[in-house]
Parts: sequence; structure tokens; C-alpha cells
Amino acid sequence: MRMPKMYENCTVCGYKFEKEPGYFFGAMYVSYMLTVAQAVGLYMILVHIFQFDDNFQIFLMIAAGMIGLSFFNMRISRIIWIHLFKN
Repeated sequence: MRMPKMYENCTVCGYKFEKEPGYFFGAMYVSYMLTVAQAVGLYMILVHIFQFDDNFQIFLMIAAGMIGLSFFNMRISRIIWIHLFKN
């Protein structure tokens, strides 16, 4: 599996995504926030709805979920970061 391609400009409006080198470093913080929120949400679902009580099993399921969502998080965190500073 390869990393999703990030275009330099929007194909519809021509908006330049990367304004300067290192522009998306801040998106790492947004991605971290999303990952923590998803992990906490998955933990709540596993413990309260599915009644899991084995901590190691819960850890493995959360780890698999976070790996599965990593490509989604990378793209959505960049979109959120762009919308924070779009003029």
C-alpha cells in the first residue's frame, strides 16, 4: 500500500495547497487529535456496547483500528488544517 497522492493545486478552483515548505507540519497535531478521539471512541464502544473485558484484546482492536484509519486521518487532517487558514 502506498501513501495517498496529494495534489499541488486544486483541480477545480486552482487553490495552492502547500503554501510554504513544511506547511502541513501543523496537520500532524490535528491528526493526533483525531487519532486520540477515535481511540477513545472505539474504547467506549468496545467496553460499554460489546462488553469486552480483556485489556490486551481491547488494545489489539484499537491498534488495528488506528492503523486502518491512518490513511483517512492523514487526508482529513490536512483538509482541516487548510480550512483553518484558508483566506
